[in-house]
Amino acid sequence: MIKVVKTAAVPLVLVAVAAIFAVLAVFQFAAHRAAEAARAEDAVILGAANSGVNAMLSVRESSAAEDVRNVLDHSTGAFAKDFEARSSSFVSVVQAAKVVTQGQVVAAGIESRDGDSATVIVAASSTVTNAAGAANESRNWRLRVTMTEHEGTYKMSKVDFVA
Repeated sequence: MIKVVKTAAVPLVLVAVAAIFAVLAVFQFAAHRAAEAARAEDAVILGAANSGVNAMLSVRESSAAEDVRNVLDHSTGAFAKDFEARSSSFVSVVQAAKVVTQGQVVAAGIESRDGDSATVIVAASSTVTNAAGAANESRNWRLRVTMTEHEGTYKMSKVDFVA
């Protein structure tokens, strides 16, 4: 009789173990999906940061007004308002100094995320030519860029040059 009870208990234990493994598998799958979604969102944020910084560091005297518009298209919030308020004087200086810069993001990474914004650390370089004598001079930049979601797109809402 004792053997019968033990034998009958084995299938119940196996079913319970299988159920536990099934539940754990579902949780693991959900965690995997959440991690994949976060990685995809990170890629979107980094792509937007790269585009914004490249626009900011790539300005030509022949297209200064369009270049400013491009920066504004990648901007939102206080940064956009401040940049727009200074845009006409910026265009004038770029044209008067015959500035030609070409920027490129070298590396970028997300420092932190909070709700609909993220802080991105960016290392970039640019070459500068201007009327003051710079001829394809290399410049290196380190920036901390706050990216904020605005109407479904991440845009620069704050830019700090880091020493």
